[in-house]
Amino acid sequence: MPPASQWLRRIFTDSHFFFALKVLLAMASLLLAGWWLEQVPAAVTLSLGAMAGALSETDQPPARRLGQLLLGLLCFFAAITGVTALIDTPWLFGPVLVLVTFGLILAGAWGQAAGKLGFGTLLVSIYAMQGHVDSPGFWYQPLLLTAGAAWYGLLSWLVLLAWPYKPVHEQLAQCYFALSRYLLAKSRFFDSPDELHRGLRHELAQLNIQLVNHLELSKQMLNRRLRGGPEDAELNRLLELHLLVQGMHERAASSHYSYGRLNQALDHADVLAGYQILLVELGEACYRLGLAILTHHPFQPGKRIAWELSALKDQLDYSHLRRHYAAELIIPLRFLTRNMEHVHQALLKAEALTAHHQDNEAGSPAAELARPAPQGLGERLRSLLTPNAILFRHGVRLSACFALGYGLITALELERGYWILLTILFVCQPSFSATRQRLTERTLGTLAGIAAGAPLLWLFPSVESQLLILLVCAFVFFTQVRVHYSWAVCFITLFVLLAFNLQGVHRDPVLLPRLLDTLAGCVLAFVAVWLIWPDWQRRHLPRLLADAMEANAAYLNAISRQPADGNPENLPYRIARKQAHLADNQLAQAWQNIRVEPVSRHWLNLGFEIAYRNHALLSYLSALGAHRRPDQALPQAFVTGLNERLCAAANALRHGTPLPEQPPLPAMMTDNEDDWQVLVRQLLNNMALLVNDLHQLAGGVRQDAQATRLG
Repeated sequence: MPPASQWLRRIFTDSHFFFALKVLLAMASLLLAGWWLEQVPAAVTLSLGAMAGALSETDQPPARRLGQLLLGLLCFFAAITGVTALIDTPWLFGPVLVLVTFGLILAGAWGQAAGKLGFGTLLVSIYAMQGHVDSPGFWYQPLLLTAGAAWYGLLSWLVLLAWPYKPVHEQLAQCYFALSRYLLAKSRFFDSPDELHRGLRHELAQLNIQLVNHLELSKQMLNRRLRGGPEDAELNRLLELHLLVQGMHERAASSHYSYGRLNQALDHADVLAGYQILLVELGEACYRLGLAILTHHPFQPGKRIAWELSALKDQLDYSHLRRHYAAELIIPLRFLTRNMEHVHQALLKAEALTAHHQDNEAGSPAAELARPAPQGLGERLRSLLTPNAILFRHGVRLSACFALGYGLITALELERGYWILLTILFVCQPSFSATRQRLTERTLGTLAGIAAGAPLLWLFPSVESQLLILLVCAFVFFTQVRVHYSWAVCFITLFVLLAFNLQGVHRDPVLLPRLLDTLAGCVLAFVAVWLIWPDWQRRHLPRLLADAMEANAAYLNAISRQPADGNPENLPYRIARKQAHLADNQLAQAWQNIRVEPVSRHWLNLGFEIAYRNHALLSYLSALGAHRRPDQALPQAFVTGLNERLCAAANALRHGTPLPEQPPLPAMMTDNEDDWQVLVRQLLNNMALLVNDLHQLAGGVRQDAQATRLG
């Protein structure tokens, strides 16, 4: 295929570009028809509805997407009609706005689709508030904004009918891209001095957060399509590729030996360089596999990895003959080489799965994915309607922000001041760290958008040129909103400025009021997150550490159990592995958030030590799981001691009781070991040291948490 064709195929299969292209097509058709019929304000109102519909869209199979679209349109129409009916009665509109906002935020407890629908309903309601003054009739905005959302929804549904598995391809590709970044970052441990390892661990923790999140999204997408549907060869292939990347992640996350000690003990630069080169090759192959999934091309891993593996084995054997390394060093290195060989074998399997001629047999059963247990309405409401629930706190904060913002608009008689509510909606996030990040990005993006808007409105005063800029801004916004939020805010600021100007009868630039509205909304959101039930992550450390300890204990139990069905990758094992990684992810994310909170250095160090040691423990668990053997059992007494220590500490953290006084776990000693037993002994001894450390840190966390609550 010529390079130009490859580039075009890559662009059109990019998820952000394709999403933006759908929005551009929907808006361009609306604006072109409005310009041709000389109904530009009506066309702009339709495009605002399309914008709200696109921002509230979630992944669903075609049949469910249509039902979700109809429900969304009903919510949009009801909300806009309510705004139109009540906005001229402030004493009634204010309380209704606050109560509806609280209810729509709580709707997020029913899943991502309900949460996005609630956000889209609030967004289109604010669009209706801002455009109310220019509305020529009662039903003008309810009909046009809803029709715009319906037009985009119908177009998106038709695209989904044509390519029903395109979102899954895109998400799976992101999994392999994230795994590629993780492997490339891990390769740098082999040529970096010890003083750089802390920064590398921080980078690796961030990349692991992204990878685990992508894996969870991929699993959810597949689950939505596997429920009771007919057997489908392509869907089964996508499921196999998902299970493949899960297993590759376990091997990529595993640790066989301390990197700092490895650089000191193995003073042979060629061997270290060989491991680094091989990890780089595997990372680049994972990236090419992601591209192959995205562009529907067969994947070709190439022959270089096999050659590198063979050369590395020869180099390791030659180095061992010359230096006679201890078994405690050479055996983990051989298992590390074997681990990379398994990743290569997984890539070869992916080559067969992506081949166009590959087809699953009709009777071939698809693997099973974990599904969350259904939760009753009463149980869900009890867990939701409590100050400890994140959504409840967020709903209270956002409702209070809207109340203050609307009070400011009413008191100052700001006819077009609803931009304040729009800013609050985008800036006010469930956590302090996310709000602080959005605050900076929103302010900078708005300033840049307004700064660019002034000369653009002066240079291009005609309606046609402003409509063209409007389309470009919408397109760039959707390509950047998930990648570079500040740039996205800049372009959405320009879009909304031009849209509201084109909606009105008097098309004068209103840049300074919009800037003041943005600053007011940012201040209100920041004050609310700071003062109203602030969600300081350090307060969650006891619970998150307890979750991680229990998940690690369950993962170790799953590793030690022999599978009854003979399948080492059966569903119970994959669930335990996933839960351990999700718990580690939550702990690492909490530490990332603590770093931007107003806390003392003590909390920063404590959060890092907990996140680092838990991730190191999980890495050793991953190595143990990757190399477990069905014909040999783990030393049960030692495994039981590790699990009891983890579960005792987790139980004390959950109930706020003192941790039991226990001596450190002893090291395991055995005689007459084979290679696998040497590896198991080293891994379990390293895990025992980490469990001892985590047990001590848990005691410190419990005491600090109690002092924080009393203070």
